[in-house]
Amino acid sequence: MDYAIVTGATRGLGESVARLFIDKGIGVLNISRSENDSLQKLAREKEVAYEFLSCDLSQPDQTEAVFREAGRKVFGSEAKRIYVVQNAGVVNPINPSGEVDNGALETSVHVNLLAPMIATNELIKAAKGSDAKMIMVNISSGAGSRPVYGWSTYCATKAGINMLTETVSVELTHKHSRHQVIAFSPGVMDTDMQGEIRSSSKEAFADVESFQRYKEEGMLRSTDTVANALLNLVTEKDIESGKLYHVNDLL
Repeated sequence: MDYAIVTGATRGLGESVARLFIDKGIGVLNISRSENDSLQKLAREKEVAYEFLSCDLSQPDQTEAVFREAGRKVFGSEAKRIYVVQNAGVVNPINPSGEVDNGALETSVHVNLLAPMIATNELIKAAKGSDAKMIMVNISSGAGSRPVYGWSTYCATKAGINMLTETVSVELTHKHSRHQVIAFSPGVMDTDMQGEIRSSSKEAFADVESFQRYKEEGMLRSTDTVANALLNLVTEKDIESGKLYHVNDLL
């Protein structure tokens, strides 16, 4: 049985991705702060391996320990393919620089960027000696490629994710590794994060009215639609390591 490690599978895109992996008969390790009972139930019904590993990704020590354990589990199995979807993320703090809460800033950097860096490091380390192929997917954002007023932290961390993806791919290619890493921009989806964005003030987030309009006009895609595009990409197609894929190009 192949395995998938998914962060933030409690809700939103992460939950949809994990559910689709289970539907395909791929075992799932859900790394999140809280369990998802519906995923656990589905895995039992499908007779697919499922495990929840509790982790607060804003805590580097926890992140290191949990991904070290996850690496031992998946690369110690008989899996031929290991999928890693680094989905967990936070959009806060939403405010222009000079008005940002430093505690929220630190949490954002830890969850959005430092945790994926630690996870990548631990999993590549764990893969040594294994015959399995690992495909890593880092969930990015359009905000990683353009500045957005009030999102200096979010933009910076997602830009970091893009560069992490490119650099790790260069390193893997240099070592003639079979492993691959891509970034994936999911576009605007109907999630709790979107609700947080829409509740921002105009002073904190200059584009808030545009995001409110996306909801009002039914322009937000479902997480299932986006997850299906992502799984089709990584399980059915030949991917280009280091590339940033946009969901709009896949639908």
